[in-house]
This record gives sequence, C-alpha cells and structure tokens, in this order.
Amino acid sequence: MPDTQAEPVVVSERDLRTLEASLEKLWEKARHVSDLLIRLKDENRDLKGRVLELEQLELQIKADLRTREQDLERLRSEVLRLQSNGSQAFTQEEKEALKVRVKDLLTKINSRL
Repeated sequence: MPDTQAEPVVVSERDLRTLEASLEKLWEKARHVSDLLIRLKDENRDLKGRVLELEQLELQIKADLRTREQDLERLRSEVLRLQSNGSQAFTQEEKEALKVRVKDLLTKINSRL
C-alpha cells in the first residue's frame, strides 16, 4: 500500500472572508433567537401570572354566586312559609299603595291612547 500524505489545504483570502461573513450571520441569528427566547419566557411568565389572577377571580365569583343562590333559596323558602301560614308577602298598606300605583299607571296609559 502506498503511503498517502494529506495534502495541505490552501484557503484563499476570499474563502476566509466568505466563511467569516457566514459565521457573522450565524452569530446574529443565534443572538436574535436568544433574545426572542428571553422575551417569550418573560411573556409566558406574565401570562401565567394573569391566569392565576383570573382563576382566583373565578373562585371569588363562584363563591359569591353560591352565597347569592343560598340567599335566594332562603328567601324563596321564607316566602313559601309565609304564604303557607296565611301571611302574605305584602302588608295591607303595601297592597293599597300598589293598587294606587297601578291605577295611576293605567290612567296615564289610557290618557296617552
């Protein structure tokens, strides 16, 4: 077997400039990707914080809704209890005031017709 010797590679000045320009472009792209990753990580962190805030707000709203539903149910049962006891939801004065108000409204409606 013949001995093969590696021939020295001759690199021209032009090839070096092309290589240097290519490396510079690659470096700029890597820097751009790095900046983008940092910005996206910050944005992701901010969005996660916002999600936590909204989840807490949702829990508060749900708790408030449950409280209001319980109040409503309590009031409904109270009205039913009063009605079943023969008591009415309105007092006699409230009924009379309501009748007067309805009559006034009917009068106004009739006058416009």
